[in-house]
Parts: sequence; C-alpha cells; structure tokens
Amino acid sequence: MVEQPQNRSHLGLVLVVLLLPALVWLSGTCVRSELNARTFATAQNELGAFRANALRDQLRLESLCQLPAARDHTRCAYFAAAGWLQTGGILTGVLGLGLLGFVAHRASQARQSRDRLPALFRQAVRATGIGAALLGLALSVLVTGSLALLMAVFVERIWVGFLLGILLLGGYAALRTAATALAWGKPLEHQEIAVSLTRAQAPALWRLVDEVARTVGTAPPDNLVLTPEPNCYAIEVPVILPNQRVKGRTLCLSLPLLHLWDERELRAVVAHELAHFHGEDTRYSREYAPALRAAAEALETLRATLDRDARAVAVLPLLPIFSFTVERFTLATAAHSREREFAADSVAARVAGALPFATALLKVAVAPPAWSLYLERAVENGATDPPPAGAAVAWLAGQAMQTPQPPDWLARERTAHPVDTHPPLHARLDALGVDLAQAWRATVPAAVPAAALVGPVDAIDRDLTSLIARLSQLLRVVRQGTRGATTGRSAQK
Repeated sequence: MVEQPQNRSHLGLVLVVLLLPALVWLSGTCVRSELNARTFATAQNELGAFRANALRDQLRLESLCQLPAARDHTRCAYFAAAGWLQTGGILTGVLGLGLLGFVAHRASQARQSRDRLPALFRQAVRATGIGAALLGLALSVLVTGSLALLMAVFVERIWVGFLLGILLLGGYAALRTAATALAWGKPLEHQEIAVSLTRAQAPALWRLVDEVARTVGTAPPDNLVLTPEPNCYAIEVPVILPNQRVKGRTLCLSLPLLHLWDERELRAVVAHELAHFHGEDTRYSREYAPALRAAAEALETLRATLDRDARAVAVLPLLPIFSFTVERFTLATAAHSREREFAADSVAARVAGALPFATALLKVAVAPPAWSLYLERAVENGATDPPPAGAAVAWLAGQAMQTPQPPDWLARERTAHPVDTHPPLHARLDALGVDLAQAWRATVPAAVPAAALVGPVDAIDRDLTSLIARLSQLLRVVRQGTRGATTGRSAQK
C-alpha cells in the first residue's frame, strides 16, 4: 500500500520526461501524414481517382522522394525533416529514460552501501549534468524544428523571432543547468546566527567537552559556538558567524537548551554530537553535501528559468530528472543517517546514562514551539526591547514541561518520514530502553542549569538577542519593500 503512491509518482516522472519527445515524434508523424495526403490528392486531380487508388503505394512520398527528380522538391525536404523529427523524438525519449534508469540503479546501490554513497551520488549527478546538456540542447533544436515545420506545412508562415527565442533560451537553460550541476567543487560553508566561545571565555564548558571527547575516543572540536536556536550539531566545514568565520571541527550548542539541561544531560548531548566526529559522519557529509547542493541548485535554476519564460519549454524534461536524482539519493542518505543517529545515541547513553539522554531529547523536542512563539511575539511583531532569547525560550519551554503527561504530538510521532535524517523520538527512546512516560516524569527544569558553565552567559544572551532583532528588522524592511512594489504594480494595472 505504501509503494502505490511512489509508483504513481514515478510514472508521472516518466510521463513528463517523455512528453516533449513524444510531441516531437507526433509532430513529425502528423507532417508526414499531411504531406502524403496532399500528394495523393494532387495525384487524384491529375490521374483520376481510379488510377490514383491503383498507384497509392507508389504515390507515397517514401517512394517518390527516392527518385532523383523529386529529391530537391520542397515537399520532399519537409518529408525528410519530419523523419528526422521522428528519429530525434525517439532518441531523446530513450536518453531521458536512460538517465532515470542510471540514477535509479546508482541510488539502489547507494542504499546498500553507506561508504560508496558519496561516490555513487557524484556519478549520478555527473551523468545527469552531462545528460542535461545533451538532452536540453537536442530538445531545443527538435522543438524549434517541430514548430517551424508545423508552421511551414499547416500555416505557411514562420515566426522566426519566436522560434529563435525557444532555441536560444532552451539551449542556454540546458547549458546553465548542466554547469550548475557539475560545479560541486565549490567549497562548502555553513552560516549560523551564533557566537564563538573561546577556552578563555568558558573554561568550565570547554573542560566538560574535553572530558567527553576523551571518553568517546575522539579529538575535541576546534570551535565551540552558541546559537539562540534550539538546535545542536557537529560540523566539519567552515562556519560563517555574524562577526567571524571559523574553520575545522565545530560543535554548535543551543543557549536555550543549556538553560534547560543539567550537566549530565549536556554531557549526553555532547557525547552524541562528538560521536558523529568519531564515526566520521561529518567527513561523510562533507563528501556528499557538495554534489547534493549542486543537484539542488540545478533543480532550482530549472524551476526559476521555466517560471520566468515559458519559451524555455525545451528543458522541461530535465525537471523530473533532477528532481528524481535529488529525491532518490536524499532517501538513501536519510536511511543511513538514521542508522548513524542510533549509533550516536548509544554512545550518549554509555557516557552519561540512558535516562539523562532521554530527558535531554524530550527537552529538545519541546523547545522548537517555544522558539517559534518567541520569534512571533518578541521579534517579528517589532518589539523594541525583546527579552533575552536564551532565557525566554527556556522559560517558555519549561512551561510546556509542567504538564503531568507528555503532549499528544510527542506520543503520536512514531514513524519517520522517508527523508527524515533523524529517527522519530519514540524509536530513539525504545532503543535506549526508556519508556516515554518514564522519561517525561523525569523531564524537569534543571536545578543547576548547564548554562552556568558558560562564563558571561547573560552578556552572550544579550548579544545573540541583538543579532536576532537586527536580522528581524532587516526582514521586515524587505517585506515592506516587496509589498510596496507589489501594490505599485497593481495600481499601475
């Protein structure tokens, strides 16, 4: 039952890939049929109906255009061009299906081998990029040729400017898309609203991180950053902060969650994140992410081009091909990522205990709604002096933890979406051997928050809140400008 929607979706992809090649083939077939009908009508007028019917097979252009005297006739030239369109439609259809098949095969192999996935994905994106150039250019020529031939035969007039637009826009879009897909050599960077914590600023927090790193069996991170968002991660690419750029291994911790966690919960979370360094998950992501970014950017380039000018219709079949490539490998990566999350969870339980890590996960789960509420009430509505983000989000999340039973949405989250990189909370708790009700009863605000390990925590909270407020103000200005421009265009109409 689950596979039926996917099968229908894949059938839709195939149909879109074959749509233009089929129309090109059909246009050639229609032109050939029309030219044969006109030739037979001429023969009936000149020879009479009885004799023309007797010579019907000899009067077909397939035979007549083989005669030396008829080869230079305009009708034979059109007939030959229609044949080329039929052949081109078949070949481009086969090329499109071949690209889909190649991607599907590589994605199937990638699901079976995590170690080979980055290399397989690069192969798929490279093939898709080169195929996009060939298929897009070929279809640009074929679509232009089909329209020109249909105009010449049925309308007896050709709109050259319109046809040139289709040819040039389609060719440009194909080459640009291919170049985007093949440009995965650009260095990766990650942007974050956060502040960097040096060892001198937060020696106690750094000592905890160093201790956990030794227990996990990995080197400590090169950088430690604090973000106002309820999110923690380990990353191994340069991170662009508002006031600096940090390189190497970076551990990002959430300031609101530091207010909610106690020291054991923090140790568990740090162990989980450092386990990704130890398992080389961050290196794996670094190898995989550039090709994914290139494929996703190529897909967005295609969508933007088609939205901007319908004359680029020749690249329409490239849209499902790139969409299929991103989808297949996202599914494969998500499946492997969920396995790695379970492995990192077991490390966290070994370092700090299963229950502390379970309560840390529950606090992570209730924090995002508090963060959204804070942004809505304190920042996006234009508050002139919003409260410190870390403390305020922690307080809002703490209110949600006062209920005797876990929220219904926590209990309902049992099945991961195929593209989720993290297992559902219920599955993670089951793997830890902790019941949801048991973990919820133990999920209480920390008596001594882990934020106490951060030296100037209040000053950092104010700095982060100021960054959020400035960014929100810029977004409001942009939105007002966009609304003003839209209103102005509407008034002109």
